[in-house]
Amino acid sequence: MLFWYDAQMHRIEQLTATLSQIDLDIRQTDKLERDFFSSEALNLDFYETGDSYYVLQHRELTSKLRNNLLDLRTHPLIPSTNLRHRIDTLRRSVIKYEATFDDLVTKIYQRGFKNQGYEGKMSEHLDSLLKTPLDKLLLYKIRQAEQHFLLYKEEAQIEQVNALLIELQNHIETFTEKEYRNITIRTENRTEWKELVNKYETLWRRLAGTERKIGYRSKLGLKGKLNQLSNQIEIAIEDINREIHKDSENFRIQSRKRLIWVVTASIFLNLILGLWMIRKLGTPIKRISETIHNVIESDFSVEWKPIPIQHKDEIGRLSKDVNLLVSRILERTAEVLQQNEKLQAQKAELEQQTEEILAQRDLVESQNQSIFAQNEYLEAQQEKIQLQNKNITASINYAKRIQKAMLPSQNLLEEILPKSFVYFNPRDIVSGDFYFFAEKDDKIVIAAVDCTGHGVPGAFMSVIGNDLLTQIVVWRGITESNLILNELHNGVVQTLKQEETENRDGMDISLCVLNTTTNEIQYSGAKNSLLYITPNGKINQIKGDRYHVGGVAKQLERDFTAHTLTPEKGTRFYLLTDGYLDQFGGKHSKKYSKRRFQLLIEKLKSFHIFELKHEVERNFIEWKGGEKQIDDVLVIGFEM
Repeated sequence: MLFWYDAQMHRIEQLTATLSQIDLDIRQTDKLERDFFSSEALNLDFYETGDSYYVLQHRELTSKLRNNLLDLRTHPLIPSTNLRHRIDTLRRSVIKYEATFDDLVTKIYQRGFKNQGYEGKMSEHLDSLLKTPLDKLLLYKIRQAEQHFLLYKEEAQIEQVNALLIELQNHIETFTEKEYRNITIRTENRTEWKELVNKYETLWRRLAGTERKIGYRSKLGLKGKLNQLSNQIEIAIEDINREIHKDSENFRIQSRKRLIWVVTASIFLNLILGLWMIRKLGTPIKRISETIHNVIESDFSVEWKPIPIQHKDEIGRLSKDVNLLVSRILERTAEVLQQNEKLQAQKAELEQQTEEILAQRDLVESQNQSIFAQNEYLEAQQEKIQLQNKNITASINYAKRIQKAMLPSQNLLEEILPKSFVYFNPRDIVSGDFYFFAEKDDKIVIAAVDCTGHGVPGAFMSVIGNDLLTQIVVWRGITESNLILNELHNGVVQTLKQEETENRDGMDISLCVLNTTTNEIQYSGAKNSLLYITPNGKINQIKGDRYHVGGVAKQLERDFTAHTLTPEKGTRFYLLTDGYLDQFGGKHSKKYSKRRFQLLIEKLKSFHIFELKHEVERNFIEWKGGEKQIDDVLVIGFEM
């Protein structure tokens, strides 16, 4: 009966293990689905090869899940027809879930990414149109609206692109030699442009339709359908799991009842057998027991008489063995008495040693109490330090909010200089780097500033620097780059009273002044340089002056240099602090260096301005790897 009960319990354990594996497979498929969307959908290798590790793993898991459900349906502990029907329904839902996921992967592959799929072909056609004498601003608006749709997935952006395409078609129709008398326009050219626009529009409508089928925000799509199926499967598995556990528990109870009944019957039979054995063997054994008891009470006296042997069976042999045992014990008792005398002498010696040990123990206990008191004091100090750290961290987090509010907003940056980006990555909660944007009359002032230190000290310096720049440019109206740095230096010296205290804190800065009327750029720098790359790919550098802003080292007065240039359209400028260039990383844990940054901006010359921030950030993260960030990082880029 015990073997039978153990076999039934083993079946229940197998059933529970199967249910746990099914639940684990479902969770794993959900994780693979999320990993595909967060990683593989943004991986160019997937769009080039069409192969995906996550998709293959997803198919293997769903196939395994279907087999586990089939095993569950045929399990001997699931006799319920209704429950088997529900398992079949669940298995069909898993098949439907797998088909929906495959359909979604196909749609995402068709949509493409960057230079692949619909998105890649659209970019290729639009680049071809940009090479024509058509309105570049209108074409850039189409590209910007397309990129906004790909980023934010809003229906209004689809309508915006459609309206811009209609405007572009009308623009081609009205393109005449009178308007562009220096260009000879032929009918074949206009037809070719129309074909490019039609191809772009066809791909755009396919891409927008594919995005609707995939699903976003107000559109349920395949993503929403996949999520619904996943939720239905999880709910169905929970219901089936609950019912199976209920049936298994009932089966356990019935099995226990059967086991208890058999055990009770066995006990009853054993009682009957025991009574019979007592009647047959009890009396002789009782006599032997009484004899042994008497011997023990007489303290194994020599007057002990052997037990008479009256039986030739097992009882007789037992009596004979008892006689032999008692005689041997008497012999051993004499030996023990002799040894006892020796032990008494040893006991006296041990008692003396015990007294000495107790005295030492009292000393150790006294020392332990002193250590315990010290531990309590240290724990109290540790709790006090932890509370202080918590309060300090909370204050620094609040300072981060203040510093973030001090920096220009993204809306202001887009309004002042649409073709620009800022990559800002503080090392600590608050930063010693900050960026400054201001517009005064027909001039735009841009600055990337690296204050002395980082963390809280650097943040204090950034507040001082930002306030001084606002006073100089916005309130006092100074817009010459060298004069701004001269005034900033004087302001730092006065604010920190550096003539009296010989304080050496200051800042390194790269500052540009853009004249929107003449399209000239004036640059001045303290320690930091200006990098720019022309449309033909030539990289240029204007070095800043060799002294800092602020501090009393060598000379108190500073006269910064102003560099003026008139760049051609499409030139890209980069202002940055030394945090990016000094970061350790790579295979050999070396500094990134200015040379590598120049190679990076040369590599990114064909990228759109809206993609530069992502590429600069991705490159920094890949270079840093597992290394610790050593300084605040700030990179500003803009295009004329």
